[in-house]
Amino acid sequence: MAVLGIHDAHDSGAAITHEGNVIGAVNEERFTKRKNDVGFPTNAIDYMLKNCDEEVTKVAIPWIGGSALFARMMPDLEVRRRLLWRKQAPKPSRLKMEVTDLIFKLVQDQWPRWFWDATGRGVGGSILKSKLRKMGIEKEMVFVDHHLAHAATAYYASGFKEALVITLDGAGDGLSGTVSIGDNGKLKRINEFKASASLGLLYGAATLACDLRFSEDEGKLMSLAAYSYPAEIKELDSFVRYDEKKKQLVSDLGIKYEFLLAEHIKDTLLWKYNREALAYAVQKHVQNQVMKIVEGYIKETKIRNVAVSGGYFSNIITNMEINEHPEVKNFFVFPQMGDGGLALGAAYYVDFQENGKLNPKQVDNFYYGPSYTDIEIERTLRKQKKAKKITYHEVKGIAKYVSGKIAEENKIILWFQGRMEFGPRALGNRSVLALANHKENRNEINLMIKRRPYYQPFASTILEEDARSLLDPYPRGNKFMTIGYKVRPDKFPELEAASHIDMTTRPQTLGKENMLYRDVLLGVKKKIGYGAVLNTSFNKHGMPIVMTPEDALWTLENTGAKYLAIGNFFVEKVK
Repeated sequence: MAVLGIHDAHDSGAAITHEGNVIGAVNEERFTKRKNDVGFPTNAIDYMLKNCDEEVTKVAIPWIGGSALFARMMPDLEVRRRLLWRKQAPKPSRLKMEVTDLIFKLVQDQWPRWFWDATGRGVGGSILKSKLRKMGIEKEMVFVDHHLAHAATAYYASGFKEALVITLDGAGDGLSGTVSIGDNGKLKRINEFKASASLGLLYGAATLACDLRFSEDEGKLMSLAAYSYPAEIKELDSFVRYDEKKKQLVSDLGIKYEFLLAEHIKDTLLWKYNREALAYAVQKHVQNQVMKIVEGYIKETKIRNVAVSGGYFSNIITNMEINEHPEVKNFFVFPQMGDGGLALGAAYYVDFQENGKLNPKQVDNFYYGPSYTDIEIERTLRKQKKAKKITYHEVKGIAKYVSGKIAEENKIILWFQGRMEFGPRALGNRSVLALANHKENRNEINLMIKRRPYYQPFASTILEEDARSLLDPYPRGNKFMTIGYKVRPDKFPELEAASHIDMTTRPQTLGKENMLYRDVLLGVKKKIGYGAVLNTSFNKHGMPIVMTPEDALWTLENTGAKYLAIGNFFVEKVK
């Protein structure tokens, strides 16, 4: 008896769980090629059902009211909002921002809660039932509160029997965050923060104020912060802060609409401080508020296993501080921490309610998407070869062959193997790989494929057994690139292409969960003395991570990349 989870707002997707185990999960963007795609995830649902041998008995929906309700009733509204975030629609006038802000003030906290709950389940449920019926799905629907779904992703994937579970994001179902206790499979919420005071909203608005994209470029703001002198902006306290006596996030400002808040930041702060200083101050401010929450609840609950989720926790520098905190015994960040992970969170939660089975092991891989056989791959390769766009040959021992290309010839390789990763991070199945100790590789990959700004670094994959010799402090490993680590000063040259100016890296510490990829790193280690590579996601700038062999070859053709290892085939682009 399996549970199908469906998320139908921005970054939509579907997932299936069975008795505490994940059968699969995928976001709609991978099918449509529209990054963070919005709306009902028909393709993702269809894929999940076709690749599930278990009978689906219930459908879990991870958002009741608010944005998801509006998206169900007026789907074009959510599409336009996403286009605005991505700067693909005209910026609203100041008057329109003020009007929108008034509307947000009325609805953001979703009060009275009973009204939004009833409307979400009633009107929203009716719309969803109709869409599911058209796909031939007539199963009982179970709604799961937005932040409960986030908490479920963190807790049920963590492997912790007992955990302090914290969620933080922009807003969802009237809240911007929650604190819960996970105990033997049950989640008990002990605090919640209203949407009208949101650390995620402040961070997103600061991102907008720096002419970056809301809900997508927050990582760039975090990267930009490393280029500043230590800057403190006391005015940020009025935007949002954590009141330790009230145990609440509070805001004195009262602006709720992200674009109007961004304009306010420009008017009051950016005219006094440069972008780097603003980025630094905002990063430090929100990080301090989060640490007050973490430290306060560890002290109150005496629980030292911490699990987190929600879009805010894509912030690897905050996660680094939590990870290094002496009172934290174990720490887990759910890898698809944003709303793209909600479908799996809802499925996790309903699955436990139905089956009562708690997986005692932390997830060690996130390969939940489609895979392709060599027969399917070669069919695609033949077409491209016939068009004289590529040459290719089959290789016995593809990992050894590729490790030689990387370590001996310093080649940049597009790497396509096995099941696609779920979430925003490439974890060695849909990756671009290069030597991490050749700093020029960063610029070359940028020019060839990624087009990142100068201040945004690339990530690394490091063999688990070599991580401690390269990173310090190293309290525990991290398989999913969700936590920053400081590189040992004497080892910085070994990771320079995959590190930031502040001498941090965002590593995937690789054990035996992906043996083919591990063999690549072992081959590199034989040549250079340690197992580490630069690893960034396999996609053209502005596009989702590739899913199919066709996607891989399109990216090879439409970027400056020259080499692709796909299945057991090595492909070269015809010049």
